[in-house]
Amino acid sequence: MSQLFARGRAFRLPRGLPLATRPATRCNSTSTASSIATLLTQSSSSSPPQPSSLTLNGFVRSVRKQKRIAFAAIGDGSSLKTVQAVLTPDQADGLSTGVAVAVTGRWTPSPGAEQSFELQADNVRILGSNDATTSPIQKKYQTPEFLRTVPHLRARLPFNALLLRLRSLVTAQVTTYFANHGFIQSHPPIITSSDCEGAGEVFTISPGSSSELAKDRSKQHGQRQELFFGSPKYLTVSTQLHLEALAQSVGKVWTLSPTFRAEKSDTTRHLSEFYMLEAEVAFVEDLTEVMDVVEGLLRALAMQLQSSQVGEELLEARSRDDNADGNVVSSTVLARRWQGLVAGPWPRITYYDALEHLRSAVANGDAHFEFAPGHEDGLQTEHERFLAESLGGGGPVFVTDYPRDIKPFYMAPSDKAPAGTDERPAVACFDLLVPDICELVGGSMREHRLSELEKSMESHGLQGALARDSETSDGSLQCYESLPPNFSLGANMLAGAFAGIAEHSVMYPIDLLKTRMQVVNPSPTAVYTGISNAMVTISRVEGFRTLWRGISSVIVGAGPAHAVYFASYEATKHALGGNEGGSGAHHPFAAAASGAAATISSDALMNPFDVIKQRMQLHGSVYKSVPQCAREVFRNEGLTAFYVSYPTTLCMTVPFAALQFMAYESISKVMNPTGRYDPYTHCFAGGLAGGVAAGFTTPLDVIKTLLQTRGNATDSELRNVSGLTNAAKIIHQRDGWKGFFRGLKPRIITTMPSTAICWSAYEMAKAFFIARNEAAVA
Repeated sequence: MSQLFARGRAFRLPRGLPLATRPATRCNSTSTASSIATLLTQSSSSSPPQPSSLTLNGFVRSVRKQKRIAFAAIGDGSSLKTVQAVLTPDQADGLSTGVAVAVTGRWTPSPGAEQSFELQADNVRILGSNDATTSPIQKKYQTPEFLRTVPHLRARLPFNALLLRLRSLVTAQVTTYFANHGFIQSHPPIITSSDCEGAGEVFTISPGSSSELAKDRSKQHGQRQELFFGSPKYLTVSTQLHLEALAQSVGKVWTLSPTFRAEKSDTTRHLSEFYMLEAEVAFVEDLTEVMDVVEGLLRALAMQLQSSQVGEELLEARSRDDNADGNVVSSTVLARRWQGLVAGPWPRITYYDALEHLRSAVANGDAHFEFAPGHEDGLQTEHERFLAESLGGGGPVFVTDYPRDIKPFYMAPSDKAPAGTDERPAVACFDLLVPDICELVGGSMREHRLSELEKSMESHGLQGALARDSETSDGSLQCYESLPPNFSLGANMLAGAFAGIAEHSVMYPIDLLKTRMQVVNPSPTAVYTGISNAMVTISRVEGFRTLWRGISSVIVGAGPAHAVYFASYEATKHALGGNEGGSGAHHPFAAAASGAAATISSDALMNPFDVIKQRMQLHGSVYKSVPQCAREVFRNEGLTAFYVSYPTTLCMTVPFAALQFMAYESISKVMNPTGRYDPYTHCFAGGLAGGVAAGFTTPLDVIKTLLQTRGNATDSELRNVSGLTNAAKIIHQRDGWKGFFRGLKPRIITTMPSTAICWSAYEMAKAFFIARNEAAVA
């Protein structure tokens, strides 16, 4: 069904009439709405048309009301300039800055000096009112930061409207150029499973309810959600991989699509979202052909700008701003840039020759650089700027054949040998440098030989193509040492709870021996000469079941505490970037900080259960159950009894956890660099890490035991011990420095297998959840 659109409304032709018999719609110039750009262009011609009447739609930029006459400046975004409408006072009633109007009148020569024509209004209709006093856009300078807060209004500013028209013009010219040269436009997906640039700086996609976010954003922050697509997906950082595949089908492809980078760099060169022009050409054997495409495109763009109304207005706007703002590019510089693109000379120089040029400039005193020209980090911005100015003559310059080890693995080797025998191998690539902006375009030949590509990947520390079917590939950027991104918080907590209960339950008897051996001034019947003696004595005198007294307190408390522990660990590690960089990356400090944060949160929940446990582990304990012990301690000593050791606990567990997690991550990376699920690695690394951490923190554990069991002491000094410092003094006075290492052996013997069990159980639970998730997707 044909439709005619006018002034934002849709009109349908009558049904039932064949298209050939329907009356043709004729447009009358006396009633047609004109754009300001069209009117001004026609009026500047040698014989401008003189329509008897016309209608102009737009917004009031300003209005001046006098006693017998009024003047309104009307703009519609099609030009930087405005049209002056001459009104009667009645017609100007209700007009103010920002009001949308439709003005019908006569286009007549103007007696004023500022414009050649003006609109003598016969009728004024207000299409949309506006209160100028409360409007966010006032007649003054508006900062870009403020304009971002009113995105629906910022394009009303003439210069912002000009930028929209400039963008439209450039996009149209790019489309025309590629169409004329046989390129096929494509639209690759924005949501992808690949990190094309390999830097891990991607935005992860996950579902979210706007209503839930509006209700409680703080709770939503940091929570992991079930994967919407079954495996991690990201906002694209480049469409290169898609275009390479499409080029194998149609030969030449291009796209202008949005790309996203999750870089924490607050500069104009690091945007979170921007449009990137990318093209791929198949069956090309010489890099020169690719550079010819780039040169032809940019030259065509510059020529179009020089001859267009948009380009003229842009130079005019910059000319007005030359003296107002020293930070903007002046009209003279902008015009010179365009001319440099048109006229060239577009020199092409290799990377090694560019280095020699920079070094010669430094040696001759023609330039001074903060960074000396060298091979290690490639060309710096100051080097690129100097090359563009000195070699390009104010125009662009191609720098080709960069060293292989500073460029991506997929670039093909260059057939141009370096100047010196000591130079490193080069790849067939180029960067196009332009004055001030520096790198504008990058391109390369691609390695198409599988064996050579695999060697290059291996030399860059990447997993080869032959490993694509291995267990390590699950579509995630994360290494195995964390659950997949956005995995459910419940899965993390269940894995942690399972690990905590397994850890404390299996090694509980040795933990009881440790507690008894750490007691200061024990009763004569509770003095043991070693672990074996303690085990035999307790089993013979008190019964074997005594070794398990108080275990219910551990089971009740360890589950929730370890759930919080590992949930905090994973959340903190992810926030600190500990999961970035793939399985080969090592982040010991992120792991240490994550362990410290995890233990602070979990100990707050576990400390009361630990007090009850140790009270029930003591020789001659009168408590028969966890509830009874909790009631008696609370009744006799108050709530503080459950947390009197918490500061000491943190002083012990924070360094313990930091040491343990740092050691575990480091040992795991050495033993299992691929990051795959390996129970032997998790068991060995966990046990060794726990033993190291336990040995260093035993003195604090002795102090903690004294504080947590003070209520059962018969010695008044021990019963009234009040804190870490006081407890440390008492231990040193009575047993010297060796008193701080009471129970060292049973503590290490307890910790090593318990942490091994803990990590093995946690990793096994993670493997279960991951396998279940993959099975559900399949």
